[in-house]
Amino acid sequence: MVHGRASEARRLADERDWSTTSLGPRDQWPSQLRDAWELALDCELPMALLCGDDFTMLYNAAFAELLGGKHPRAFGQPAPDVVVEVWDHPSVGQRFNAVLAAGEPFVEEGTALTLSRGWALEDEVDTGSYLRSGSPIRDENGKVVAVLHVVLETTAAIRRAQSIAQLATALAVAVTVDDVCKVVLRQSMTALDALSATICLPSPGPAGWRMARRHRIEELSPDEERLPLIWSETSDDIAALVADVTARGATYASENGEVVAVPLRAASPGAVLVVQRLPAPIPTDLSVMVDALVELVGEALRRAVLFDAERTTAELLQRTLLPPNLPQPDALSIAALYQPVSGGTVPGGDFYDSFFLTDGRLALVIGDVVGRGVMAATVMGQVRAAVRGAAMTDGAHRSVMATLDRVVWDLDALWPASMPLGTPRARPGMAFGGELFVTMLFGVVDPETGSVELASAGHPLPMLLYGHEGRAQGKPRGEPVAMTVGPPIGIKGERPVHRLELGVGDMLLAFTDGLLERRGEDLRRGEERLHEVVAQLPPGTPRSVAESVMRQLVDAQQQEDDCALLALGRSPEGHRRAAIVVPPMPESVKAARDWAREHLVLWDVAEGDQHTIVTGISELITNAVLHAGTESHLTLDLDSGLLAVTVADSGNRGEPRLTGADTMAVRGRGLSLVRAVADAFGTHRTSAGTTVWFEIAVELTSGGAYAAGAGRSSP
Repeated sequence: MVHGRASEARRLADERDWSTTSLGPRDQWPSQLRDAWELALDCELPMALLCGDDFTMLYNAAFAELLGGKHPRAFGQPAPDVVVEVWDHPSVGQRFNAVLAAGEPFVEEGTALTLSRGWALEDEVDTGSYLRSGSPIRDENGKVVAVLHVVLETTAAIRRAQSIAQLATALAVAVTVDDVCKVVLRQSMTALDALSATICLPSPGPAGWRMARRHRIEELSPDEERLPLIWSETSDDIAALVADVTARGATYASENGEVVAVPLRAASPGAVLVVQRLPAPIPTDLSVMVDALVELVGEALRRAVLFDAERTTAELLQRTLLPPNLPQPDALSIAALYQPVSGGTVPGGDFYDSFFLTDGRLALVIGDVVGRGVMAATVMGQVRAAVRGAAMTDGAHRSVMATLDRVVWDLDALWPASMPLGTPRARPGMAFGGELFVTMLFGVVDPETGSVELASAGHPLPMLLYGHEGRAQGKPRGEPVAMTVGPPIGIKGERPVHRLELGVGDMLLAFTDGLLERRGEDLRRGEERLHEVVAQLPPGTPRSVAESVMRQLVDAQQQEDDCALLALGRSPEGHRRAAIVVPPMPESVKAARDWAREHLVLWDVAEGDQHTIVTGISELITNAVLHAGTESHLTLDLDSGLLAVTVADSGNRGEPRLTGADTMAVRGRGLSLVRAVADAFGTHRTSAGTTVWFEIAVELTSGGAYAAGAGRSSP
């Protein structure tokens, strides 16, 4: 379209008498200026040439659209006369003068300008955001004769990004399914450029789905906003679209961009958002908005469904606010543990998370909301969700921290409206009183190179544990990361980014302050105790290292606060992993044993070690079949001569119990046997169920990179 209209700009240039302007006759223009003009004519981006000392304007068809009613009269006129309303703005006139005088190019993102689209200042005035650049055009003598100005209006994109942050804040005070759906319908208008939005949830009715809808033209009063949503059975066309999107598990967009349907995959038992838009190409940044919306809304709906099902508040928070699983890329291994105080009867504000960013890097998060109890735990869940939304929109540390600052400020102000009345803790006016803040460590890891970027918002310094190569170079077993700590989230300030390289076999250990604190003891003593424990740590995977640190440092009798711990290790090249889903049937035990033995043989694990490992797997799978009653996920990891076995189920049995030395006990002796023969053993309860694992240092008959001797010097 822009190419088709280029002839108009060319015609205006041909018809203009340039001898009356500062440019002079066109045949006397420098060749560099003529070439730049031809480039602008054929470009689809809005481009203008501001020529000479008076900045005479030449511009293409795309730039003419930005000028609105000022075109075509603006063509060939001095820029200060055309955009007189903003010329004195520091980012406009001063910038162009600097390029013309000194040849200094510039690029500015997010510049807010209030422009008039007509010649009268009061005509079509609007404020927008722009990405702008200015580059010098020099003649053959090196003199700057013009400024090439490229400008993109980013107003809509910025508004969509802001709406995602507003969505995270609004979801923080949405407790029920109705509350979440109201927020989604309202925020979809901006985030997805919707004319109308329909949210669909499963229903026992004939259509199988129920729906609630909102239109952009609706303006609801605060009282109307508080009314329950009106639900109805879905129409046949909506039901068919929802069924198709749910089956494919992917976002649908019509060819003309008029209809967009988004499956909220994290929601349980499922939900779909259907958006009606004006027929127009879908903006390229909209897919990022959709991804962030899916994460935020899906998790909010999942929590709301549980809340509506009348789960107890403590169980709801403890079982759903922390991630049930963490990603496990081939080049990295990651593990996390959470230890509540008082046996978990009072929820806390510690949290951790890890997820892939859109560029393939891995994000790491660990933090702690001030205080304990229902309020702190609920805020914790919302902050963790907001981290994902912010990082998926813009993974830069500064951007993520700034977004979370706004979320925390809004949470502090909006919390009273979210408190369900009728419980002792839920009283109107029960806010944090401006004292809400969150300590957090946010990191981004490149799985391929081991490059790590960390920023701390008032959070304890993580530990860097060195592997075999680092120890061979004389480095200690572990030391604190020497980085600058910024203010907590919710308090303004800079959080500098610290960069380090995670070598093969190295491990990053991050934790909350509950790992260090003891009742009646100075915090420095806790730091000294951590250093002592780390110095004596035996080789192990992130899971066994985390378990060992937690076991040695957390004393339930003196524990003053909840504790979260996150361990990330870089695996050697050729790290091997295999996984299988095991059905909850007795015959699955033998099938799991046979599958495991095949892989152990393939990986050249010595026959004696094979027998020990397969025996342990048999006990773990039998335990899951008998007591969980759900399918299990069996995973084998071979890393530098250390074989890790993990069995994770989705049952509600609670943590497995070990019977110890009671020879008359019938159940639990299998797990005691596994612990006795393994080098490391542990259990961990998450929102997804129970995970039981063990590790064994193995001998490899190949004698290569996986030889046990090599592996026993790395964590």
